[in-house]
Amino acid sequence: MRVGTSKGFFFAAVIISTVLVAMYALRHLHHRDQVVEEVMVAMRDGVRLQTVVWRPALPGRYPVVLTRGYAPTGSAFSDRFVKAGYVYVGQSTRGHGSSEGNQGVANRFFDDAQDGYDTLTWISRQPWCDGNIAMYGKSYWGATQWLVAPEQHPNLKAIIPQVMNADIWQCVYRCNGALTLALTADGRAYDDHTREAAERMGWLAYFRHLPLITLGEVVGLPGNGAQELWQQYVSHAVFDDYWKAISIRGDGKDGKYDRIRIPVYLMGGWYDYYAGAAFTSFQRLTHVGATKEIRIVINSSDHLNRVVGDRHFGEDAAKDEIGLTTRWLDYILKGVDNGVKDEPPIKIFVMGINQWRYEHEWPLARTRFTKYYFRSEDGARVGRLGTDRPDHEEPTTYTYDPNDPVPTLGGNHSFIDEKLAGIIRAGAVDQRPNESRTDLLIFTTLPLKENVEVTGPIAIKLFAASTATDTDFTAKLVDVFPDGTAYNITEGIIRARFRKSVWESPELLEPGKIYEYSLELHPTRNVFQSGHRIRVHLTSSNFPLWDRNPNTGNRQGMDAETQIARQTIYHDRTYPSHILLPVIPAA
Repeated sequence: MRVGTSKGFFFAAVIISTVLVAMYALRHLHHRDQVVEEVMVAMRDGVRLQTVVWRPALPGRYPVVLTRGYAPTGSAFSDRFVKAGYVYVGQSTRGHGSSEGNQGVANRFFDDAQDGYDTLTWISRQPWCDGNIAMYGKSYWGATQWLVAPEQHPNLKAIIPQVMNADIWQCVYRCNGALTLALTADGRAYDDHTREAAERMGWLAYFRHLPLITLGEVVGLPGNGAQELWQQYVSHAVFDDYWKAISIRGDGKDGKYDRIRIPVYLMGGWYDYYAGAAFTSFQRLTHVGATKEIRIVINSSDHLNRVVGDRHFGEDAAKDEIGLTTRWLDYILKGVDNGVKDEPPIKIFVMGINQWRYEHEWPLARTRFTKYYFRSEDGARVGRLGTDRPDHEEPTTYTYDPNDPVPTLGGNHSFIDEKLAGIIRAGAVDQRPNESRTDLLIFTTLPLKENVEVTGPIAIKLFAASTATDTDFTAKLVDVFPDGTAYNITEGIIRARFRKSVWESPELLEPGKIYEYSLELHPTRNVFQSGHRIRVHLTSSNFPLWDRNPNTGNRQGMDAETQIARQTIYHDRTYPSHILLPVIPAA
């Protein structure tokens, strides 16, 4: 999907399901073993929201699964839930589908806590509801769960948020300060007119447009609605009240997590944007202890739960989200003794050996966090990666030109527009086409003598200087096969002005001064097999996944011009730049 950017945003999943919904007459029609009904449910302010109910044909009271997003979704979801003995309710949020409110007005997320609460109340009063309601869905459909859960509605008994960050500022439309460009900008060209304008420009030219704040104008977006929403995402370039109002984090790292006192089942994928967010929520919920039933399942999938990319992960890499959900809800809502309570809370797929494993905690208790240092005695851009600490080495320098950014090759993100797969797509992709660039630093281990499992959070400690007052540093962890194929495992970015904290006031750089950066990559689970090599890429761009830092230090999104920056990476005894890998000892 593309979180929160347009009605047609969730592409295949939403568009197809919306068509399926439209195929029903939706007025008390019987469909096989279901009764399907469409109603307009009034919120407390009188706004009515399109709501579709799929329920078993056999009269009775059932537990309910509610999903709220751009569309009600359709039989691809409802059939299985109804067959499992649940009523399935899908609702279009304000301004989407046939729902009233917010037409032409940018106000996504802001009403979802209140509207979600009112919808839960309406459901609880229906004769087919047994009083137990769970919420389900991915992306924006996951965000609506995070927003209403802290409101503690007495009938909301569980949530299953998938591939969505509860902290919408930290990594959704932005990532550690950088704008998530392709994801957000593609959503600004969602209808036929604006999409045609972007295609006439050429998509790369469209993504390159400066200043970013006027991007909507070049494709003819109206002066309100989508245009306003784009301008909000660009102009709110710090963690201000705009983001606090729609983020579970609020003013502190634990935010509203202590108000979520119901079971939570998190789902995600290593090659989606939000695996790290899922584990952050798992850790926060565990820390505050408001609920004891917290589970998480992660595999090598993308935002739509597809196993994508060019690397083969075996025949068992997929996960059945609805099957996992109904089995868990049978335990939570129906009290079925089906073995769920005896299973460890974490189920994650191990890439490389292509196996599923259960774990009890995150990070894993047996983790040995190991520093792999960047080494290059002569300052060459191609160097070594190893556990031996550097001594006296020349720093490595490169030039970052925003007008010649490093192209995105695969990755861990939520861009799903397959028409633009030649420019940006998720998944594992051979990185060698980028490795000849002079602005890309490469540090590689010797061939491994035995398997090395890396499972957990990953961070790079980087000592660097720049000639700019603001710039970016990006990194990738890469698995190099014996034949030289170099598959990306995970990646990350830090915008220099947010080096101290992405949630605090930004501070510009003093050109030429050495700063210490903590560059977080998305967590992962991969076994680097014997004979493979571990590699790290360091550079200053990953385009169009993230916007190009113009290096000016000006207000973000407002620059029409760019400057070239000279970057210096230090890797010596005093400034030992390294990647910290969570190594798991062999069983």
